[in-house]
Amino acid sequence: MNDSPEADVERFRSKLLAVAYRMLGTAADAEDAVQDAYLRYHQHAAEVQSPEGWLVKTTTRLCLDRLRRAKREEYVGPWLPEPVPETWPGAAAVDRVELAESLSMAFLVLLETLSPVERAAYLLREVFGYEFDEIGDLLDKSPVNVRQITARAKKRLGRKERRFVPRVERADDLATRFFAACQAGDAPAIETLLAEDVTLYSDGGGKTFAAPKPVRGVRKVANLLAVVFRKLQKVGDLTVTLVNGRPGVVFTAGGKAVEVFSFDPVGDTVGSVYVVLNPDKLRRWSAPNGGDVAQSGPWEKKSDGRKTQLREAGRRAD
Repeated sequence: MNDSPEADVERFRSKLLAVAYRMLGTAADAEDAVQDAYLRYHQHAAEVQSPEGWLVKTTTRLCLDRLRRAKREEYVGPWLPEPVPETWPGAAAVDRVELAESLSMAFLVLLETLSPVERAAYLLREVFGYEFDEIGDLLDKSPVNVRQITARAKKRLGRKERRFVPRVERADDLATRFFAACQAGDAPAIETLLAEDVTLYSDGGGKTFAAPKPVRGVRKVANLLAVVFRKLQKVGDLTVTLVNGRPGVVFTAGGKAVEVFSFDPVGDTVGSVYVVLNPDKLRRWSAPNGGDVAQSGPWEKKSDGRKTQLREAGRRAD
């Protein structure tokens, strides 16, 4: 019998949210799944020997059920994960490289190529470090079967997977130059920072205007970004911040987020750009400090020199 008080099991919530978000791709669904898991736990607490294991297993199964019911093919336009700020509990525990990389938009988009069971097995093994026998217990499969499923998932991802992020310093420098060029509406400067096969994905969910298909090519992406940033800066505020643990930008109008930008760095260039406009996916975003780019951003945790670099880039762009 487990006599742990309610406050004791609450310490697992951020981990459960981290698992559920990576499984589902939306913070709202992750929160619902975790809350359902806790409700079920409190109904069976007297029978539970290991609260953490029980909650992880229940959360994973609830996520699998949700994924099997999901109908991404009915989504209007490109589907992107719901972007999350660093203050969201499920994004907080990124103390390991695997956790940090698995939070990126690029990685979450890649996971969409896996089946629900493949996604669960891969995440639990490669990201959260569970042993095959532990995963087998969570998924009601033999360790041998789990090993096969994980190997199949790695093989499928291996055809597309790459290191999403260069060294932190290089990624920060690229972000500073990229967003400064976008703020300035300088299409030629943006072009110099884009990979040859750059693609921009825009998720409006059919609820607001967005590109109905991915935009490909250096010139098309650069021109689109230059026009969009110029227009948005006339009607709203821009804040450089962390989006899924990576440098990004949030545009707000009247204190309400209208677009969130992030990108996937490939070496010293921008490989993919992700733009989320679906209002249902922007409810967790607001403009800190009134949207002043010079007063907020991921570089606040780093050296004063880097903060100054970002601020100066923002002022030059203005």
